[in-house]
Amino acid sequence: MSGRIRSVVSRQLSNPLSRGGLALFVNTAVTAVLGFAYWIIAARLFSTYAVGIAGALVSATTLFSGLGQLNLSGMLMRFLPRAGGKSRRLVLLTYVYAATVSALLAVVCLIGIRYLASPASPLRLDTIQSTAFVLAVAATTIFTIQDSVLVAVRQTVWIPAENGSFGIAKIVLLFVLAPAGTAFAVFGAWMIPLTLTIPVISAVLFFRFLPRSSRVRGATLLGRRARSKMVRFAIGDATGGLFTQAWTYLPPVIITASLGASVNALYYISFLFSSTIDQIAANYASPLTVEAAHAPAETERLIRSTLRHIYAIILPGVAALVLLCPLLISAFGAKYAGCVPAMRLLLIACLPKAMCTVYYAYCRVQRTTHKSAMMQAYVCIATLSAVVLLARPFKLVGICLAIVVIQTSTAGAAWWALRRELRAADESRQGRHRRQRSRRETIAMRSAVIGK
Repeated sequence: MSGRIRSVVSRQLSNPLSRGGLALFVNTAVTAVLGFAYWIIAARLFSTYAVGIAGALVSATTLFSGLGQLNLSGMLMRFLPRAGGKSRRLVLLTYVYAATVSALLAVVCLIGIRYLASPASPLRLDTIQSTAFVLAVAATTIFTIQDSVLVAVRQTVWIPAENGSFGIAKIVLLFVLAPAGTAFAVFGAWMIPLTLTIPVISAVLFFRFLPRSSRVRGATLLGRRARSKMVRFAIGDATGGLFTQAWTYLPPVIITASLGASVNALYYISFLFSSTIDQIAANYASPLTVEAAHAPAETERLIRSTLRHIYAIILPGVAALVLLCPLLISAFGAKYAGCVPAMRLLLIACLPKAMCTVYYAYCRVQRTTHKSAMMQAYVCIATLSAVVLLARPFKLVGICLAIVVIQTSTAGAAWWALRRELRAADESRQGRHRRQRSRRETIAMRSAVIGK
């Protein structure tokens, strides 16, 4: 039995797709445990008002970071394996561009809140807080892109170590800043360790892994034609990424504005659990993009393997969390008991969402990101409309039920499109093989005739 287990483990670790997905799964587990510990401690040390405002600030930071990246993380995973000697330049330009755009978006938003929101709005920040918020957005952008670069250079094992260190540091800092008792103390405990992690990982990337990847066999320098392909790819992927970032991270802000910070605290705790399950699907979709870039002929097999890995983990995971969520929520305190129904619905929505995540990765591989962008646009418009229209009459349960319906319909369309395109690719490959075989047979017959 032990020999069989060792054989299975060895086989999984020797497969780059399985190894990358496993490392990212460990990262998700570590991040989830430390993240939940962080918010449980914050819920015990701070008021629901402070936790609600901090949750909105973290969501807004992640939103602006995602918008400013324009989904360039996906572009790096698709093209960095073939960038050759231009890999460091490509990563550095991505850092500068994404961080600058993210910071500018945050500045525009803060100016808008200053002029449009009421003076008593909890989202109004003073000058020092606004400056810290903008810097936090830029730092989060670079921090997120670094993980994508590690995936692209097949060094995913560093990601759990990076995020584990960050998770422990922010919990320690939470206790240090607890006497302040403010929402910005919770936010600062999150962002300060994140910022300090960036120079360490950047040094490892630029002086160790990227020079090594530039010598990988088969890598090619990015010429004008390749840059043109990257631009077209990035436009479609960025558009889809903007829609996904919007429907993922705007609801906490809308709920805070419509129903108050205390209600958003309930939504945000539920969102933390479901986003952890969502991350598992993304963990395997990211290596899928990288490995399919290395071996395009293996795309169909890689997709099937990815779906098996994802659902083998999330199906029992969602079932367990749906059953145990009252017990898990009790760790946050009795004041969070009201988020159990919302949490269950958001967990159920993770199952169809995983299918969509794999389809988006397939579109990156095929460089048909405009197709995934249209699907993400539908999800964004439908979700944000549901949040705005259902927030007051149906509260959190109505919003989360609408999310389940929207994600299920999208997953059905993604499954149909993926099945159709894979079947078409298989038929095209078989037709190509038949033509090649027929050509070889014709040449052989002619050679036989000439020989006679």
